[in-house]
This record gives sequence, C-alpha cells and structure tokens, in this order.
Amino acid sequence: MPPIGPIIDRSRRAAIGALAAGAAAFAFWPSTPRSRRDIPHGRTVLSYWEKWTGPEGEAIQRVVDAFNSSQDRIYVQRLAVSDQNSKALVAIGGGDPPDLAGLFSYSVPQYAESGAAIPFDQLGLDPGPGFFTPAIERVLRHQGRLFAAPNTSYSLALYYNLDHFEEAGLAPPTSLESLADTAVALTRRAPDRSIDRVGFLPSLPWWWYYLWPVYADGLLYDDSSPDAPTAPIDSDACVRAFEWVASFPKRLGLADVRTFADRFARSYHNAGDPFLSGRCSMAFQGPWLANFARVYAPTLRFGVIPMPHAAGLPDPLQPRGLVECDVIIIPRGCPHPEEAAEFVRFTLRQDIQESLCRDHFKSSPLASLSPTFLSTHPHPGIAAFEAVARSPRVSVLPRTRVWKNYSELLLPAYDAIWAGADVRSVLSPLAARLRILIDRQQDIARRRSNGD
Repeated sequence: MPPIGPIIDRSRRAAIGALAAGAAAFAFWPSTPRSRRDIPHGRTVLSYWEKWTGPEGEAIQRVVDAFNSSQDRIYVQRLAVSDQNSKALVAIGGGDPPDLAGLFSYSVPQYAESGAAIPFDQLGLDPGPGFFTPAIERVLRHQGRLFAAPNTSYSLALYYNLDHFEEAGLAPPTSLESLADTAVALTRRAPDRSIDRVGFLPSLPWWWYYLWPVYADGLLYDDSSPDAPTAPIDSDACVRAFEWVASFPKRLGLADVRTFADRFARSYHNAGDPFLSGRCSMAFQGPWLANFARVYAPTLRFGVIPMPHAAGLPDPLQPRGLVECDVIIIPRGCPHPEEAAEFVRFTLRQDIQESLCRDHFKSSPLASLSPTFLSTHPHPGIAAFEAVARSPRVSVLPRTRVWKNYSELLLPAYDAIWAGADVRSVLSPLAARLRILIDRQQDIARRRSNGD
C-alpha cells in the first residue's frame, strides 16, 4: 500500500480534486454570475454552497440555471466552497448560514441530531416512502425524518480490461477468491522481476479501505438495536474480508506491491491512472471512471460488473456493495427556507435528477426510472451500478456521528494488516475502541433528548 501520511479525508472527492485545476484551494470560488448586477431585478436571491467544481460543478450549475429560468421569483446563486461540512456548521452556529448546502451522506446524522438542518416535513418536502430506492431512503432519513435530498448517488463496481482478459483467455471473476486468483494470473513482471502490470490491488486506489467487509456480509455498524448499536469490525466475516485483502501483498510480495503502487500515488483520473493507462487490469471504482476514460483513454476497451463477493454467501445472485449519496440540505436559520424548499423540489423532478445523474455518469437515486434513462445513459456499464444500488443486499455507510472517527481509526489498522499483521489481533482492539466511541455518543444523544 502506498504511504498515506496524514491524509484523513475518506471521500473519493479528495482524489478527484485535481480536476478542479486548483480551484478547491480557495475557500470560496463564485460560479457564474460573478456579480449581483447579473441577477434579474426583483428576485429573492438564494445562496447555495456546493462542494463540486470542475465538470461536476458545471453539471449542477446547469440544474441551477434551469431552475432560474423556470420562474421569475427566485434566483439561486451557487458558490463552490471547500471543506463544506465544517464551513456550513460554523455558518449555521454563527447565525449566518446559506439557504442551501451540498454535503456528503455521512453528514446527515450530525446535522439532524445537532438541529443544523430543517426536517423536510416542516417544509412540505417529504415525498413519502417509495420515492427513493430503499438504500437512499436510509441515507437521507434520520430517526424516520427526511433531512436531505439526493444530489446524485453512487456505488462502486469492478472495471476490467477486455484486451487483458481476452489475451489471457480468462473470464471475469465471480467471487473474491477467484478475483484474487485472476489478479495473480494477469500480473506481469519486468525482467528485473518488479511488477510491470498488476491484475488487481485493493490499494489501487486505497480510498475504500473500510468497504471490504461488505463483500463478505460483514457489518461495519449494527444498529438493529437502536439503543445499543455496535461496530462488529472483529466479526468472523470482517476478519475473512481483511484476510482476503492481506492475501495480495503475501502472494505478490509486499515490497513489490508497494513499489508499484507508489508510482500512482498522485495519478488517478488522468492519463497516468493505473487502469486507464493499462498498468492495472481491474479497478474497483465508481461510475465516474468511465467519464475519465472517455477523456484520457478513448480507445480503452473495458467491461463493468458488480464487485464479486465472497464465495458461499446466501443469495449469491444479489450483489453486495455500498451506496453513498451527495445530498442537499436546508440549514436551520437560513434566510429563505420556503424559497429554498422550492429549489429542492425542482431538483427532485425525475427529468432534472436523471439529467444530473447522466452528466455525472451515475445511477439514479429514485425508485422508478424513466423509460429512456438507461438507453440514453452515457456510461456503457451503468447497468452494473444500478444492480448494486437496487440490490436488497446493498449497504450504506454507518448512520452515526462517529463515522469519521471510526474511519480514521480503521485506516492504520488496514495499513497494519496490509503490512502483514495478524488480522484478528488488529481488529479486536479496534472493536473495543469503537465500543467506547459509540457508547459515548449514545450517552450524549440520550442526554440531549432528555434536555440535560
């Protein structure tokens, strides 16, 4: 695994920030219009803070422009804001929030429990059960109330290089175990025995190090008992998943794997990307990779399948995976909550939501699809992502305020496992630390609900 250093942001947005050509370095980067003189006279102006820049920012700006053109009372002005989660909380706490804020799905519990987001039922915005896919319902709701709307959702799948598979006479893997075998078979070495091309590495990229238990039916977080949630990261299923991860450096050589991965520490989503450049035969990635392939590797032939899961699991035809979601909230204390609700309602229209999903190369968060959504979608493998997103076996990130701390504690544990440490010996003390974090948070929540 390449050295990670102090980087703690787990979102894949940290990896594609380069696409913004440095714009994310600024705390605020106004989108068009650049001057209030461009805003039509007499309209209520809404401030919309959004994290997206580059092509993704341009896509959401088209939604903003469509709304501004659809009526003559409200004008939404989008501002691209870095470190969105922290800045929005500070603004809300200081009594000067924006009217709308685009966040990540893991922020919903924090904003809901702290009273920083207005519940949508107070604004007549809750479309009711069955409007979103079941996984997205879980992401957007907290304790039964809707606090956010989706700004597209995404899952992950396995991309594979068709030329590499055809040359080797191999079929796409059907389990984690066969994926590991296929990865070794596709690996090519230079005359000095260094790795020249790797079949697959869980650390390319490393961003989803926390996700592997999902593919062995392991639970990152068990809230089946709401009053006593747990983080069973040391369960047999989780241990099995991380033992699978550890098999790659053991079979290919830890030093060789690290040397190879180091070459791509800053080469993702560009011409030097390990998969796009043909140096990696399989990649565990999101739907956006196809958009980068269109730009940087237009001749690359690839297929996409749901990520294989461990052999022997129940319901073997149902994909496992995790669904995450970019969300939009209406902050507590914003100047124009009713007008903000009107914009959110506009974004929930099926034609608007599907247009944004196509622009982002993503699957839809809505329960129903228009007849032409898949046939007109620019991603050639979108069906794999839709299969994951709509699977009864799909998971979501732990719905707890301690998730960020949890993920930060898991990273060094993953690194130790990658370096050869005994998996259970690493995960058991981690589970004990997580128990303390979760219990502390549950105690805070109980005291808050009791008015203490």
